[in-house]
Amino acid sequence: MPQCGVELEPNQFYCSVCLDLLKDPVTIQCGHTYCRSCIEGCWDQEKEKGTYSCPQCRETFSPRPVLGRNNMLAEVMHPRCCF
Repeated sequence: MPQCGVELEPNQFYCSVCLDLLKDPVTIQCGHTYCRSCIEGCWDQEKEKGTYSCPQCRETFSPRPVLGRNNMLAEVMHPRCCF
């Protein structure tokens, strides 16, 4: 019988900037996810240009996007309780 569900790729849990497990994961408009501190650090370096880009796909954003927490990945990475 076929199984329904979501298959998770291990690389979904790693930040492509620091190459470590995601810490305080945020997803930007293009759909890529980073550690909050990593993407903020990247964008702080681009501040003078006035445009901000995704480190993976290079899509640009102006003005600087507001970052929101990726609650689903945050819960997978650091569950609040154990059974």
